[in-house]
Amino acid sequence: MIVDAAAKLVAEQGFDALSMRRLAKECGVGVMTLYGYVRTKDEVLQALANRLLSTLELSADDDAPWDERVAQVVRSLRSVFLAHPELLPIAATQRLDGEAAYRGAEALFGALSAAGLAGEQVTHAFYALTSFTIGSVQREVGLERSDGAQFPGLRGLSREEFPQVIELAGHLVTANAEATFNAGLELLIAGIAAMGRSA
Repeated sequence: MIVDAAAKLVAEQGFDALSMRRLAKECGVGVMTLYGYVRTKDEVLQALANRLLSTLELSADDDAPWDERVAQVVRSLRSVFLAHPELLPIAATQRLDGEAAYRGAEALFGALSAAGLAGEQVTHAFYALTSFTIGSVQREVGLERSDGAQFPGLRGLSREEFPQVIELAGHLVTANAEATFNAGLELLIAGIAAMGRSA
């Protein structure tokens, strides 16, 4: 019930609207009663994140190519964030510490190890993949909510001073979020492959 109420509050009013007082009111109990079940707001957020991340689709085939396994987990993570953008500020500001997050990490760690990475290399690649995904979706969601014109400053640029920007302006303006994400993921996977070969 507490996680349901927290999810409703965050989805309807935003991440900043969640407080123990508001959550208690939503649950129909006093604040002190709520503290008998959860100690802090962070604990509530971790439970909420764990519930949402439990929908991650993880590869059931450990023998599949490592790059396909990485791509599946990361694309599934993107889908979860797009379906539940209220999860973004939690993931961006807290270390996720629930079992669902660790299941996703376990799947990625296994795939990255299969790519030839070890130790710190695995965690570096993991953080690169998750940070890229969180940042990419934050930008995508933010742009969807924005009603401003795209790149109005381009019109005033001098071709002599900004030849590359003007040359690529059409691609900047018409960029597709999913295609851009997939291209970035391919770049990361290529870098991981190169790191694995040199290990």
